[in-house]
Amino acid sequence: MSDEQLMITTFTKAYNKYIYDEMVIGQLAHTELKDGVKTGAEVDVVMPAMVNLFDYTGGDLNDAELTTTTTAKVKFDKGKAFHFEVDEVKKQQIENAPDLKQKVELAKEYSSDAIKQFAAAVDTAYGQLYTRAGHYLSGESNAAIKLDADYAKEILAYMQAEFQRGDRKGHTNWIDGQMVAIVPPEYQFYLGKLDDFKYVESGHKKMAKGFIGKLSGWDIVVSNNIASVVESDSSITYYPLFGIKGKTLAGGISKNLNMKNYMPEKNFNTRYKGYGLYGVGAPRADFLGTVKIQAPLALSSRAA
Repeated sequence: MSDEQLMITTFTKAYNKYIYDEMVIGQLAHTELKDGVKTGAEVDVVMPAMVNLFDYTGGDLNDAELTTTTTAKVKFDKGKAFHFEVDEVKKQQIENAPDLKQKVELAKEYSSDAIKQFAAAVDTAYGQLYTRAGHYLSGESNAAIKLDADYAKEILAYMQAEFQRGDRKGHTNWIDGQMVAIVPPEYQFYLGKLDDFKYVESGHKKMAKGFIGKLSGWDIVVSNNIASVVESDSSITYYPLFGIKGKTLAGGISKNLNMKNYMPEKNFNTRYKGYGLYGVGAPRADFLGTVKIQAPLALSSRAA
């Protein structure tokens, strides 16, 4: 393997390994890395299986049936290109690392910003799926709810009740320990005013990116990529998302970054260019909730 091909392989492995860790809204999604996809290709993403109960009236059980899976069709209609230069010193460090694991770690340091940017692009696409939400809350006449600390807490409790109620036929949309609420920083500002909102680590073996605590059964994470709309009066309307970790949304990301290398004239450093593709969908809209809010930031007034 040539030095340049080794670099391409190493950077691709770093991207494949760390892309999931950088997603926040993507925590609601079952996201798969896909090989050999082209722009506009439609791929299958197999969602986690659901097991259905049935009435038992005694006697032997019938032969077991396969668990029911949902296949989501996801179109790879979005992409991001990249172009960067590797200085010779860093290139030698990566090439001389004793094993592939350490090569990947060094490549991660060099490419972490690109990985974060690509993950943020996927997260933003997920954030736009609020329009598919099966559970929706707004104020009168579909107006945005103007947030304060009490409303911030009440919304979480309301959404908990909506998900627990489910389809009113015995099927709940609530799974203890797997519920995720994704809010913008403005929402976090109001949660911070609550005495009963604490930063909680118990029960979390690995802290989720953006995690700030638990309330009303929700793991609450903060993302800048929540969908927002600038209104005619210059106010901003946000759409926080609520769902089940790994089961609500579906996504695909190209595993191959289509990287190429070249050496520019009068330069000893190698340059690389390439692109990655992705697509998202909301196959379980009944597992997705959103709230229409406005959350203007304002400091509390204090007596002189």
